[in-house]
Amino acid sequence: MTITETLKRISPRSAFAYFDQKLKYEIGPMELKEKIEHNHRDFQLVDVRSPEAYREGHIPGGISIPFEEFLMRSPEFSEDRDNIVYCYSLTCQLADRAAHWLAEKGYPVKMLIGGFEEWRKAELSVEK
Repeated sequence: MTITETLKRISPRSAFAYFDQKLKYEIGPMELKEKIEHNHRDFQLVDVRSPEAYREGHIPGGISIPFEEFLMRSPEFSEDRDNIVYCYSLTCQLADRAAHWLAEKGYPVKMLIGGFEEWRKAELSVEK
């Protein structure tokens, strides 16, 4: 079976379901920028990178909660707003793990697509 044959067998209905779910739990840099600029209060931004990386630069308004500290710092997560998590890059899985952990514990969660690297590539503002 070729890749083309496999792709033809994917139903539009299942593709819709996949992308519907994906859009509910991910946010892009430009959408996050809009939320930050318009002072939306419906989220908390969580940087799961190392404290050193956070000090070198982070997304405005982000709080540093390195993934290794999640268990100790769980009271800091919001139960009422989305916890938007991000890590280093698209290939970094810390944000995926953090989002998984937060969802498992019952916290509302989204993940920034591409992490800090995509934020920087879009030439968006950075705090130090």
